[in-house]
Amino acid sequence: MNEQDKYHTEHINGQKHMECRVCGDMVTVSDSATSVLCHLCVNESYNKDFPYQPTQSYVPTGRPRGWAFMKEFVDKDGNVFYRGKEQPKLKGTLPSTIIQEKPKKPKLSKAQRALQRVQQLSRLHALKKQLNKAKYKKDIRKITSEVKKIQRQLKK
Repeated sequence: MNEQDKYHTEHINGQKHMECRVCGDMVTVSDSATSVLCHLCVNESYNKDFPYQPTQSYVPTGRPRGWAFMKEFVDKDGNVFYRGKEQPKLKGTLPSTIIQEKPKKPKLSKAQRALQRVQQLSRLHALKKQLNKAKYKKDIRKITSEVKKIQRQLKK
């Protein structure tokens, strides 16, 4: 029995229609199609696994960021790691590593940022005046590097 003979086909308004393999509904297909699944049957086949729960890619270990790059790290349980490799012979021999968090920068208010910008602009103006008066190359280099630094800060 031929593949095309299994499923009922019709030509309506110059388009080929074929019977769905599962439910029997008529679906518009191309001329080269040999069998078809309707969108409802495809959707139903995917919904068997519903609700889909994707696997969690990151599982927290409870260790701080960058612990594997430390020369020596001892976790809460006493496990000792040298450059990310566990040393089971040294377990429990060293005190646990104390991680110091970086101090957070205070957040500036809008008025404080505006004041800071005005101060930078006035400093930039003064440096440019000095640059015009500078004669020696060493002075010119020093002033231009300061000017560039202030310009970078102003772009932020």
